[in-house]
Amino acid sequence: MGACGLVLTELIFDFPRRAIFGPNTVSQAGKEADRVFGPSSPVLVVTDRTLSKLGLADRVRRILEDGGHHVEVFDAIEGEPTLPVAEAVAELARKGGFKGVVGIGGGSAMDMAKMGAVAATNPKPIKEYIAYLVDKVEVAPLSKILIPTTSGTGSEATSYAVIVEGNFKSFMTSPSIVADSAILDPVLTSTCPPRQTAGSGLDALSHAVEAILSWKADPFSDTFAFRSVDLAVANLRKAYHHGSDLDARGAMSLASFFGGIAITTPASVELGHCISETLGPRFHIGHGLACGIALPYIMKFNIAAWPERVASLARYFTEEPSADVNRRAHQAVEGVKQLLEDLDVSYTLEDYGMTKEATHEMATFIAKEQQFNYDLPTLNPRVITVDNLTALFEDMYAGRL
Repeated sequence: MGACGLVLTELIFDFPRRAIFGPNTVSQAGKEADRVFGPSSPVLVVTDRTLSKLGLADRVRRILEDGGHHVEVFDAIEGEPTLPVAEAVAELARKGGFKGVVGIGGGSAMDMAKMGAVAATNPKPIKEYIAYLVDKVEVAPLSKILIPTTSGTGSEATSYAVIVEGNFKSFMTSPSIVADSAILDPVLTSTCPPRQTAGSGLDALSHAVEAILSWKADPFSDTFAFRSVDLAVANLRKAYHHGSDLDARGAMSLASFFGGIAITTPASVELGHCISETLGPRFHIGHGLACGIALPYIMKFNIAAWPERVASLARYFTEEPSADVNRRAHQAVEGVKQLLEDLDVSYTLEDYGMTKEATHEMATFIAKEQQFNYDLPTLNPRVITVDNLTALFEDMYAGRL
C-alpha cells in the first residue's frame, strides 16, 4: 500500500455527512440544526472566550434561537485544549439534556465540542476515552455541527479530538466523532490576525504533506491531500499578508477541510505531528507553528527512504522541477523553507527557547516511546532511531536545512 497504487484491498473512509461552503453560510446553522438534531432541540454551543467576547458566539446562538432551538453556551476555552476544560464541557453536556452540539472556533473549540458530544452519551470520566489511535468510544455520541473560524486544524473533517495532558498532547479517535455537518464560511476566518493565519495554514499544509508521505497513503487520501497542498501553497501567503482577500480565505478553508479528510483515512499524520505535539506544549509553541517548523525537516528526513514521494511535492513550489529525483525532493524542502520565511516564521528551535541539551532527550522520548503511540513504525517511511532523531533535532535547534 505504501506505493499508493490501486491495489485490491479494503479502504475505510470517514468524513462529514454534509459540508456547506461559501460566504455567510453560517446563517444556515439554524436549518442545519433542524435537520441534524430535530426541530426545537436543546443545543449546546461550545466556543472559546475570544469568540464570545467578539460576539460571534452570540451571533450563532441567535441564529439557533431564531430557528426555535434552546441554546446553552460553553465558552471557557482559552488556548490549547486541556483535560480540566474537557471535564467541564463533559459535566455540562451530561446535565443539559441536549440533542446536539455545535462547535464554533478553532481546533480547541471543535475538539471540545466532540468530547462534549461523547460525554453526553458515555458515562466514564472523559480521560477514559482518550487513547491515541484506539477507539474507546462505546456509545454513539450526540450529533455535531462544526463551524471553523480558522483554516488549519481540519477538526471539522477529522475523527480526532486533541487534548493537552501536562507537557504532551494525546487525543481521542473514533469514526463516531466525525461531524455530522461542517459549515465552512470563509468570512468567519477573515479577521484572523496574521500570526494565527500563518500557524493555522501551516497546520493544514502539514496534514496534507504528512498524509502524502505516509506509508499508508491511498487513492482516497491522495485525492484530498494533493489538492490541499495545491490550495495552501497558492493561497497561504495571500491570506497572511492580505487577510481581507476572501478568495484566499476561501481557498484556505478548503485546504484545511481537505487536509482533515486526508488524515482521517488510514494515511493519518506521521512524524511531523509526533514531533510538533511533543515539543509544542513543552516550549509553548502554538500547534500550527510547531507543525510548520517541523515540516521541512521531516520531509528532508524521509528523502532517504522515499525520495520519489517527497519529490512529488516539488511541482507546487517551483516552475522548473529537476529531472533528478533527489534534487527534486530537495526542491520541495527548499520550497517549504521559503514559505516559512515569507510567513515570518523562524524554523530554528533555539529561537523558541529550546536548549541544545533537550535535543537528545526529546529524540529518545519519541524514538523509544511516543512513536509507538502514533504508530510511526507503520506510517513513517524511514525507520526512526534515537541517533537519526537526535541528528534531526540538532538540525532543528540550529536551523540547518
